[in-house]
Amino acid sequence: MPSGRGAGSSPQTPVFTPLNHVTVNGEPCETNVKPSRTICGVKAKIVLAAVLLLLLLIILTAAVVMIAVAAAKKEPKTNVSPSEPEEEATSSTITVPVSDRVSCPLKTPASCVKGGCLYSNVDLQGNPVSSSTPKCFYPTESFQLSTTSNIGSRPDYVTNGTASNGTEITAKLESSEKDSLTLIINSNSNNSRSKRQSTLSENSANETDYDINFYPQFGFNVTRDKEVIFKLEQKSKIHVTKNFVSVSIAVPQYSKAYGLGNFDQLEKTFDDSIFSMWTRTEEEGAHPFVLLISKNGTATGLYVESSYPMDIKLQRDYNVNIVILHTEIKIRLFTGPTVAEVIKQYWSVIGTPVKPPYWGLGHFYGSELISSHNHLLELMQKNHTQLGQLPVEGILLPNTMNSASLPFSFSQETRDYIQELVEKEKLKFIATVPPGISSSSEGSSNYMDSTGVEQKVFISRTEGGEPLQGYYSNKMVKYPDFTSSNTASWWYTNLTQYSNGYGFHLHQNMPYSEINGSVGVCPDLTSDVSLATDILNLRNLEENTLCLSGINKKGKQIELHNKFSLQQAKITQSSLKPWSVSKQPLVVSDATSPGIGVYAGHFHDSNREGREGLKAALNEMITFNFLGVTTVGPNICTGEFSTPDACLKWYYLSVISPLAWSMSSGVSHLFAGNETFRQSVSTVLQFRQTLLPYHYDNQYRAHVSSEVPLRFLTFDYPSDERAALFQDQVLFGDAILYTPILITGEEFIVSYLPAGTWCNWVDGSCYQGPAEVKVISANSPASFTFLKGGTAVVTQNSANTTAASKEEKVRLIVVLDETGQANSTRFFDDGDTANTLDTKYYTLVNYQVANNTLSVTLPQKGYRGGVMKMKYERILIYGLPRKVVSLKRLDKNQDVRISSLISGDTLFYKLIVSDTNVDIELSESFQLKWELKDSQG
Repeated sequence: MPSGRGAGSSPQTPVFTPLNHVTVNGEPCETNVKPSRTICGVKAKIVLAAVLLLLLLIILTAAVVMIAVAAAKKEPKTNVSPSEPEEEATSSTITVPVSDRVSCPLKTPASCVKGGCLYSNVDLQGNPVSSSTPKCFYPTESFQLSTTSNIGSRPDYVTNGTASNGTEITAKLESSEKDSLTLIINSNSNNSRSKRQSTLSENSANETDYDINFYPQFGFNVTRDKEVIFKLEQKSKIHVTKNFVSVSIAVPQYSKAYGLGNFDQLEKTFDDSIFSMWTRTEEEGAHPFVLLISKNGTATGLYVESSYPMDIKLQRDYNVNIVILHTEIKIRLFTGPTVAEVIKQYWSVIGTPVKPPYWGLGHFYGSELISSHNHLLELMQKNHTQLGQLPVEGILLPNTMNSASLPFSFSQETRDYIQELVEKEKLKFIATVPPGISSSSEGSSNYMDSTGVEQKVFISRTEGGEPLQGYYSNKMVKYPDFTSSNTASWWYTNLTQYSNGYGFHLHQNMPYSEINGSVGVCPDLTSDVSLATDILNLRNLEENTLCLSGINKKGKQIELHNKFSLQQAKITQSSLKPWSVSKQPLVVSDATSPGIGVYAGHFHDSNREGREGLKAALNEMITFNFLGVTTVGPNICTGEFSTPDACLKWYYLSVISPLAWSMSSGVSHLFAGNETFRQSVSTVLQFRQTLLPYHYDNQYRAHVSSEVPLRFLTFDYPSDERAALFQDQVLFGDAILYTPILITGEEFIVSYLPAGTWCNWVDGSCYQGPAEVKVISANSPASFTFLKGGTAVVTQNSANTTAASKEEKVRLIVVLDETGQANSTRFFDDGDTANTLDTKYYTLVNYQVANNTLSVTLPQKGYRGGVMKMKYERILIYGLPRKVVSLKRLDKNQDVRISSLISGDTLFYKLIVSDTNVDIELSESFQLKWELKDSQG
C-alpha cells in the first residue's frame, strides 16, 4: 500500500529543529541547522513582519470558520466532517441516512472515495456517528435495475440498469439442464453472455422439486422442495462500483462449508471468516468454490468463475459475500441435492480429473541434495542397501540437476546414465521444472532463454516489449507466457531435451520469484495494487511473484496470475502426448487453480510433524479431491527431524494417497541400522502396492463418472451425527473405509462404521453399522481397512515396481450387503497408453452376486494382454449368513472344493476359493453358485 497519511487521521505534530547561536558578517545571529535559512539584521525584521501578517490572516480565517460552523448546526449537514481533508471527501452530496448505510469494504477515507463509495463520519445533522455505523458506505443504490418485460414467460432473467457512476449494468440469471444457475453482473452490457434457451431442470432421480421466484427489481430465491436454498435481493446485497463488485447470497441456516482453497482446514464455519483468492507459495491455489451441507443433510454449491483477486466471506447471518476486484462477476449456483451431485455439477464446469499412468501411482523417493549423476548413483546405492526390497517405482529429480546451459535439461552424461536405469532397472523418473527460465548472462549462453526472447514467449513489461525478470535460486529468470500460441511449440521443443519415460513436477509455479514484482520498477498498475490491499483482505499482491501489470497474450497478470499453473499444466500435458509416442504422461503441479486437475495432479509439501501435520495433509487430500484434483499426495516424512515412529505414520497415510512421494534428504538415514522400522515400512508399502489396481480404478471413475476417490464420512452420510465426529476416517472409492493413524503412541484405533454391512480386510469379520470397532494400532494398516457390503475389489500381489506387479496373480474380494447381494464393475488397461478410452483399448469386469451366485462378465473387453492374463489366486466372499456346504462352477458344470470359515468373532461366514481348485484368468467370464447350510441344521 502506498505510504502517506490516510484521510481522517490526526494532523501530525510539527517538529522544530533547535536553533544554534552563530555569527554572520560579525553580527550575532540565530540559525537552524541549514545555513541557507539564516535570519540576521534587516532580513530578520522583514521576515518577522511577514510572520505577523500571516498570523493575522490565520486568526481572521479561524473566525470565519467558527461562524460557518455555528450556522451549520441550524441546518442538516450534507457533506463530510470538516476535520477531513478536502481531497478525501466525496464530490457528490451525501443524502444517505445512517439507517440505510451499507458498509463498503474500503479501509481508508481516501480509498473509499477513490474506489467509488461515499465517506462521512457524521450523520445528516452533522453529529458524529457511532463506532458501529459505517463511515465508508455504498451510495443509496449502487445501481438501479428493473424488469423490462414479463419475466414469467422467460427461461432466463435479464435486467438492465445504470450504476451511480453512470455505467450501464446488466444483471442476468441463466439456467441450465445440469441443475445449476449462473448469475452474471456486468458493468458493460455489451459483454454480457448470450441468453441460453433452457430451464432449471428437475432432478427426477431424487424427485426434487425446484422453483425460482423473482422479485420486482433484480432479485430471486431458489427453492428446493419448498426450502429456500439461495436468496439474493438487490437492496444491500448487490453493489457495483468503478473498481469492484460486491454480492451477498443467502444460503440455508446452519450450513457447513467446505472448499474455498483453504486446504489445511476442512470444515469452515459462518463466523465472518474471510478467504482470499490469490495464489501464494504457502496457499497453493485459489479455488473460489464452496460446498455447502445444510442441517438436513442436503447440499448446494457456489462457484465464482473468475481468476481476478477476490475475498469470500462466510457471514454470521449465513450469507456468502463475494468482493471481486473487477467490474464483472459470474457466480454459478449448484442445486444438488446431494454432495456427490453438487461436485458432479461443479466438475461439469471445470472438467473431470485426468487419469494418470498406472506407474504414476507407485512409490517414489528423492533428495534435494542430488546435483549430478554421481550423486544420483550414490543415493541409489545407499537406498538399495538401506531400503532393501521395498517397493520403489522411481526417483524424484530436483532442479539442482538441471544443466546451466540447458536449464530445462541435464548434461548428456547424466541423461545417458538415467536412460540406462530406465531400461535396466525399469525405474521411472520425475523431473522438476523450475517456474522461470534462467536469463543468459555475459560469458554464458542459455538456449531456452535466447530462443524464447526471439520468439517472444515471455511475460513482458509492455506490449511486445522486454520480458519481466525475477529471481529464482539466486538467478535472474524470465517467465513463459502460457497463454501464447508461440509458447506451446517452444515448450514442446525444450521438453524433448529430457529422456523418454519421465513425469514432470511443475515446481513453485505460482509463479514464484525471490523478489517482489520485477527486476527494476513495475510498469504502472499502482491503483490496482493499492486498491486490492484496501478493498480485499490481502497483503501485497506482488509479494514473491510478478508485477500485476505484466503483459500476457490474453491479458495482464492481475487477471492471469491465478491461472498461471493451469495454463502451464495444460501446455505441458498436451506437449508430452505426441512426443511420448501415445504414452500417458504424468504432470504434477505445486500451484493449482480450478480446472488444473484436467491436466495435472498436485504434490503438497508440509513442514509440520505430529498430528497437526498429518491431519493437515489428510484435509488437503480430501479438499483437492472434491475440487477436481484427484492425483494428489503429501511429502512423506518431510524434514530431517522425523523420527522412525513419526515417519511410519506418514507411510500409513500413503496407503490411500494416489501420490506416494518422499522428497526428503532425511528419510534414508531412518532406515540405517533399524530393521524393525524397515520391516514396518515394507509391510505398509506392500499393502499399498496390492491396492494399486483399486487406486487406478478410482482415477478412472473420477475421470468418466465424476466420482470423488477420497471423501470424509460426512460427505456420504450427511445426516449421521456420529459420522461427523470421526473426521480422521476416509471413504476410499466406493468400497473401502480407512482409518489412518495420526497420533503416535495410540494403543487402539477406533473405526466408526456407518449404516450398512462392513467387513474387515484381514479376517473378513463383518459388522452391521452404525458401530464402533477397536483395532490394535500396532497391526498392519490392512487391519484398519473395512470393505463396504455390496461391493467387490480386485487386488494384485505386491512387487517392487508396477511393471513387475503386472506379472503377479490377482485376488478378488466380494462383500455381500444385508440382502446377500453385491455389484461392482472394475476397470483395466495397460496403464501406460494414452487415450485408451477413446480407442476402446480397455476392459471392464463386472462382479455381481444374487441368489447365492457370483456372476463375472466383461461388458467391455478391448484390452486382453498384461494383467488380464493373470489368474485369480484367491476368490473370497465375505458376509455370508451361514456356512457354505457346496460350490459349483456353473459355466463348466464342475464341483469346486472350498473352505468356508466363520469370520473372526462375528456371526458371519466367509468363503475361500483358491487357485488350486479353480483355474480362471482375469479375462474370463464365469459363474460360481454356492449352497448354504440349512438354518435349522
